[in-house]
Amino acid sequence: MNAPSPQNIAEQNSINRKNLIQTGLHMVKQLQPVTQAALGGTMRIPLERMGIMTGIMLDVTVPLNITVAATASAFAPYNFFNNISYTDYAGLQRVITSGYQLHALNSMRSARFVNNSRTGGVLTLAETSINTDILNIPTAVAVANLSFSVYIPIAYDAASDLRGAVLSQTIYGDHYVTVTLPQVMVGTDPLTFPYTAGTVALNAGASVSITAYQHYIMPQQGVANLPMIDLSTIYAVEGNYSDSANITAGQAKYLNWPNNRAIMSACHIFDQAATGGTLNGTDISKITLLGNSNTNIREMSPRYLRNNMRFQLGADFPSGVYWINSRTQPITTQLYGNVQTRMDIATAGAGSYFLSQYESTYMSGTPLPGVIQ
Repeated sequence: MNAPSPQNIAEQNSINRKNLIQTGLHMVKQLQPVTQAALGGTMRIPLERMGIMTGIMLDVTVPLNITVAATASAFAPYNFFNNISYTDYAGLQRVITSGYQLHALNSMRSARFVNNSRTGGVLTLAETSINTDILNIPTAVAVANLSFSVYIPIAYDAASDLRGAVLSQTIYGDHYVTVTLPQVMVGTDPLTFPYTAGTVALNAGASVSITAYQHYIMPQQGVANLPMIDLSTIYAVEGNYSDSANITAGQAKYLNWPNNRAIMSACHIFDQAATGGTLNGTDISKITLLGNSNTNIREMSPRYLRNNMRFQLGADFPSGVYWINSRTQPITTQLYGNVQTRMDIATAGAGSYFLSQYESTYMSGTPLPGVIQ
């Protein structure tokens, strides 16, 4: 008997994917809240073993005591998570990124700002219909809650493309989400601290609280009909790559893309931390997507790229955020330096750095040396 061809396997996976999406029960499980009575350190959120997991929503409440009126960071409240990760049963961190970069990815995936009514920068509460229990960034002197939600995508698209979904109904091992909290609420670097001025602390006697909601599909047609290619594919969100080396005015800075992946998007944030952010594109003169060190795939000014981002999103990200989208035609990387983003630096103050994130897919078990900084 001849073995099935790769084409037939792919076709069967497509059929099984469609059947699972159409016939499986799309379910949400509310998990027990996890609390911590201090800033700093990490919080671990254990996940259940059930169905085919496609994503996790985290609802976050931070009880604050503001004693001097505060200024919210342009990246608040999502930068309350300095790091956020999902670790699967094999110990692989499929998602490891900063809270704000994950929020940016969710916004681009949805082609709109998610979880708020922002039009750019920080939230304003001018609209009377805003539910501040869902999203709230208090700045006035008061005891009040910082509230927000963030979604962790595990499958590429739970409604149409299950690449990356996790078969989590198993008796072996554990999988979990880990978040890293800031040491303090106020600091000069807007990417790291939720507030850049004022006096803000965790309210005495209260705790940070995180409630997770696990999204999963419960199959109705048996294991034999599962899309095994999808379940053997890793949908990776790899961010928090901080790089402060060789950032000099008048020079080019090269940011290497991870190798052996099909990359759907790259997000680079340029932060002149000592001066509290960036100069709205004027601190970078040109952005070039390079292939094999000598092929200019895309040449863009910051204004052009940010305008293109506005077309996709319908609003503006805070200054310094640059999104290179290749989701319709993923860019395949093979070797270190095979694909790079070249940033031509116009100005660079003390403490300047880039924070990068890459959205990609690859087959489980593929050797992945990672990123050279």
